[in-house]
Amino acid sequence: MSGLVASEVSLRWVKRLVTAGAFLLPALSLSVPSGYSWGALCLVMAGLLAVGCIPRQPDVRVAPWRWLLGSIALMGLVWLFRLDLHWHALRAGDFDRFAKYLLALIAAPALMRTAPSLTWTLRGCWVGAWLAAAVAGWQVHALGLERAHGYTNAIQFGNVAVLLALWSALAAWRAQAGWERWAAGFAVLAGTYASLLSGARGGWWVLTALLAGLVWAGWRGYLPSGRALPAASRPRARRAGILAALAALAVGGGLIWAGAAGSFHQRLQDLQRDLLQYQQGEADTSVGHRLAHWRLAWQMGWERPGLGWSEAGYEGRKREWVEGGRAPVTVLRHGHAHHEWLDLWAKAGLLGILALALFYGVPAGFYGRQLRHRSPGSDRSWAAWAGMILVLAYMGFGMTQVMFAHNSGNLVYLFMNLVWTSMAMRLSTTADDR
Repeated sequence: MSGLVASEVSLRWVKRLVTAGAFLLPALSLSVPSGYSWGALCLVMAGLLAVGCIPRQPDVRVAPWRWLLGSIALMGLVWLFRLDLHWHALRAGDFDRFAKYLLALIAAPALMRTAPSLTWTLRGCWVGAWLAAAVAGWQVHALGLERAHGYTNAIQFGNVAVLLALWSALAAWRAQAGWERWAAGFAVLAGTYASLLSGARGGWWVLTALLAGLVWAGWRGYLPSGRALPAASRPRARRAGILAALAALAVGGGLIWAGAAGSFHQRLQDLQRDLLQYQQGEADTSVGHRLAHWRLAWQMGWERPGLGWSEAGYEGRKREWVEGGRAPVTVLRHGHAHHEWLDLWAKAGLLGILALALFYGVPAGFYGRQLRHRSPGSDRSWAAWAGMILVLAYMGFGMTQVMFAHNSGNLVYLFMNLVWTSMAMRLSTTADDR
C-alpha cells in the first residue's frame, strides 16, 4: 500500500514538473540568460523522478516513442562522432552538445507517463513572445544596439522569436477567453517585432511562409475556433475570425513597422549590397561568407563522403584550402558552414545527413499522421500542429544558420519536441487540458 501511495505522490510531482517545464521553456527562452535551460531542467528532474517510481501507462504507444528517442540518440552519437578522434586532446566542454541529447533522453520517461497542459504550454509561448519583444526593444531603442540579440546571438534570438510568434498564433486561434485571445494575438506581433529588431533575415521568410500556411489551414477548417459554436455557424464564424485576425495583424503590423522599419530596410539593403559584392569577388560580407562556406562545405564533403572530416579535420582542411587560394580567408572566422545540411555533409558525411533526415523526418511523420487521423479541434491535433511548426521552422532556419551549433537551438528543438509529442500521443483528453 505504501508503494502505491509513493507512486501517486511521485506522479503528482512529475506532473507539476512537466507542466512547469513546458511553460517555462518558451516563456523564459529569450528574456533571461540561458532561459531555455530552466524549463529543460524541470523536465529532466521529472524524468529522473519518473524512472523506477511510476509505471508506464498501459495505453501509451511505445513504437512512436522508440522512433523519436532513437532519432535523438542517433543525432547525439553523430555529435560525439564528429569530435576529434584524438581523445587525449578533448576537453570536458567538447561533450557539451552530446550531453544535451543525453539529458533529453533522461527527461523522456516523464513525458511518456504524463503530458503537460496544452493551455499552459501555449501560454508560455505567448508570454515568451511578449518578453522577447521587451528585451529587443530595450536593446535597440534604449541601449542603441544595432541588432537585438537577447542573451544569445542575434540570429538565434530572431529565429526563436519567430517560433514563439507562430505558436502564439495557434494559442490565439484556440483560445476561448477574449482576454487570452487578444494577449496571444498581440504576442504574434510581439514575436515578429523581436525578430525584425534582431535582423535575422533567414527567419523572416520562415515566419511569412508558416503564418500564411496557418491562415490557409484556418480558412479550410483545419484550425477550428476554440469557442463552442453551433455546427451551422462554424464556417461563417471561422471566416469572420480570420478576417478579424488579418485586420488586427494589419493594424498591429503598422505599429511595429514604425519601430522596426529602419532596421528592416537596412538589412534588405545590406543583402543586395552583399550579393553584388560577392559577384565581384568580395566574400567578406554577411551573405558573401555564407555563399563561400556553402561552396567549400559542398566540395569538402565530396572528398570524404562517407564519414566526413570531423570538427578538427574540417578546420584543418579548411585552412589548407585557404592557404592554397581555393577559398577566401573569411571562412576561417566561423566554425560552421551556416547551413545545417552542408555543415553535417562536410563534418559527418552521409552518416550525418541520414541522422539529420531522421531527426527532422521522424517527428514530422508522426505529427503528420496525427493531423490526418484526428479531429481538427482536439487537443492532440493542436499539439501536432505546434510540433509540425517546430520541425518546419527548424528546417527553414537551417538553410542559412546552423541552429544545432548553439545551446538554444538544441534545447528548444529537443525538449519542445518531447513536449508536443507527449500531448499529441495521448489517447485521452483530460479536464485540465484547458
